[in-house]
Amino acid sequence: MAYQALYRVYRPRTFDDMVGQEVITQTLKNAIEAHQTGHAYLFSGPRGTGKTSAAKIFAREVNGISPDTDETQIPDIIEIDAASNNGVDEIRNIRDSANYAPIEAQYKIYIIDEVHMLSTGAFNALLKTLEEPPANVKFILATTEPQKIPATILSRTQRFDFKRIDDVTIQTRMAAILDKQSVAYDQDALRVIANAAEGGMRDALSILDQVIAYGSDKVTIDDALQVTGATTTEALLMFFGQVSDGDTRNALQTLHTILLDGKDAQRFVADMIGLLRDVMLAPIAPNLIKTTASVEELNKLNQKIGQKRIQIMMLELDETQKALLQTMQSDVYLELLTVKLSLAGSEILSSSDVKQSQSPVTPKNLSKSQPSVATPIVDDDIQAPTEAPLISNTPTTNNNTHSAIQQPQQTAVQQQTSDVNSEPISQAKSEINKLSARTGQEAVFAVLSVARRETLTKATQLWPELKQQFDVAKQAFLTIAKPVAASDEAIVLAFDYPALLAEALQDSELQVQLVQQLSEHNLPFSLVLISKDEWKTDRAAYVSLLRTGEKITVKLNDIPVVKANVEAVTVDQDDTIAVTNDTPEIVKQAQSLFGEDIVNIVD
Repeated sequence: MAYQALYRVYRPRTFDDMVGQEVITQTLKNAIEAHQTGHAYLFSGPRGTGKTSAAKIFAREVNGISPDTDETQIPDIIEIDAASNNGVDEIRNIRDSANYAPIEAQYKIYIIDEVHMLSTGAFNALLKTLEEPPANVKFILATTEPQKIPATILSRTQRFDFKRIDDVTIQTRMAAILDKQSVAYDQDALRVIANAAEGGMRDALSILDQVIAYGSDKVTIDDALQVTGATTTEALLMFFGQVSDGDTRNALQTLHTILLDGKDAQRFVADMIGLLRDVMLAPIAPNLIKTTASVEELNKLNQKIGQKRIQIMMLELDETQKALLQTMQSDVYLELLTVKLSLAGSEILSSSDVKQSQSPVTPKNLSKSQPSVATPIVDDDIQAPTEAPLISNTPTTNNNTHSAIQQPQQTAVQQQTSDVNSEPISQAKSEINKLSARTGQEAVFAVLSVARRETLTKATQLWPELKQQFDVAKQAFLTIAKPVAASDEAIVLAFDYPALLAEALQDSELQVQLVQQLSEHNLPFSLVLISKDEWKTDRAAYVSLLRTGEKITVKLNDIPVVKANVEAVTVDQDDTIAVTNDTPEIVKQAQSLFGEDIVNIVD
C-alpha cells in the first residue's frame, strides 16, 4: 500500500477521537442522541482544527454508519469543494438533486468545504434550499473565513466556531502517534513543532512527518528546528540580551548569523514574539511559559528589559511582522527592527534638543551652570560669560578643590600637562576637520531654494545601492535615513530618530564614507542631516514663505558645519584642578592691561 501522510492515517473517525474541541463534539453528540439535529450547520475556524473531520463524523453518526466505513463509498454523503465549484450552476445542481430521496442512508448530507469561495449568485441560489430543505437533507458548511459569508446565509445555520488547539494538546496527540509508530522523540522537539503549527493539528502532523523523514530514527530538537526554520532559544536570548544593552553592532552580527543558518524571517520574528511573551509572563505566570528556556533566565532578562520596554518591543515586532508580508527585502527590515529594538524604551531627544546641541555655539547657547571642564571646542570669538568676576586679589578655596588659581600657578600646571592635553586636542581638531555635515532650518532652506527634482529622484533610486557599500552596522544605521531633498550641491537626509541624527552628526567616519560614495555615484556630496519631524516642520515653513512672496537668499556655503563636542582634560595633583583648553579673549585682554602676575582667575 502507498504511504499515507500521518494526518490522513490518524484522521479522527469518531467524536471521541477529536481533541481540542470538546464543547463542539459534546454538543453534536447530544443532538444526535436526542434526535434534535438541525438542517444546516456552519463550522468555522482556523485551518487544521477539525472542521471537515467533524462534518464527516456527524454525517456518519447521524445516519448510524460504522466509523470504519469510508464516507467516499456512501452515495448519500456528498462532499463539495466550493473553491473549484463556486458557480451558480453547481449550486443549482445541488438544489435539484436535494429533491431526490437518499439512496441508502436516512439523510442525504451535503458537506460544502471553503463555502466562502462561492459567488454572490451561488449564495443566492442556495438561500431558499438552505432555509427549507427537504426533510431528509442536511447541509454542513465549512469555512476559514466566516466574515465573507452573507448574513442571510449565517442566519439560516447553526454556527460552531472551532478554536485553535493549544500546544499541550497537540504535543500529547503527537506523542501518542509516535508511540504507535514506535518512533523515539524528544519532548522539546514536540514543543517546537506544536509552536510552529500555530494551533492546527493537521499542520503539526505534517511538520512531524517532515521531521521523521529528515532524522529517520528519532525526532530530535535539532531536526525540529531545522525543518521548522525556528531559532534556538540560546540564540534568541543572546539577541535580546544585546538589544536590551543597546549593543546594536553585536546584535546585528547575531542576526546575520541566524539568517545565514537559513532561518526564515517570518519564523524568526514569530519566535521573538513568543520568547518575549514568555519573558513578560515569567514573573507573573511561569506555568504559562512555552519556551525551553529556564524560568531563571527569563526572569533575569525581564529585570534587564522591564515590562514597559517589553510592550514597546512587542509593538515594533508586530509592525515588522506585518511589513514582512509585503516585501522581498526581509533582511533590511530585520536590520531596521534590530536598531529599533535597541532604541526601544530609551529616551529619545526631541528635535529642538538636537538643534540646540548640534548648532554652532553662540554666547546665548552657553549654559551658566556649565562647568569649565566640559567646554566644547568652539570658534575663537566666543567669550566667557561676563557675570564672572575678572579680577580678584583674594583667592577662594574649599576643602577639596582650588576654585581660584593664580596665573603663574596655572601656567605651570598647563606647562606640566601640555603633553597630556596635546594629543586629545589634536585629535579633536582632526575630527572637526572630518565633520562636513550641516543641520538646521537655514541649511534646509538653502537646499530647497535651489532644489532639483531630477537630482532627488536619482538619489532616491541609488540610495539602496549606495547603502550596500557600507558595513553591516552602518547599513542598518542608514536604513532609517532617506533622501528628502536635493540640489546640485547638497542632499538632505532625514532620520527617523533624533537620537540617531545626533550620532550621525558627530560620526566623522560615516560622513567621510557618505561623501565618498555620493561622489562615486555622481551625486552632490554636501550633507544636510535633520530628523523626520524637523523635515516636516521646515518644509511647511518654506512653503509658507513662498506663498507670502518672500525670497530665500541664504546660501549653503554661508552656513557652518556642525562642530565636534570634546570635553576638556582634568589633571589630578594634590587636589583636582580644572584646566580649560583655551584662555578666553577677555582674560587675555585683562592680562595685557594689568599683567599676568596681578590677574587672578576665579571660576
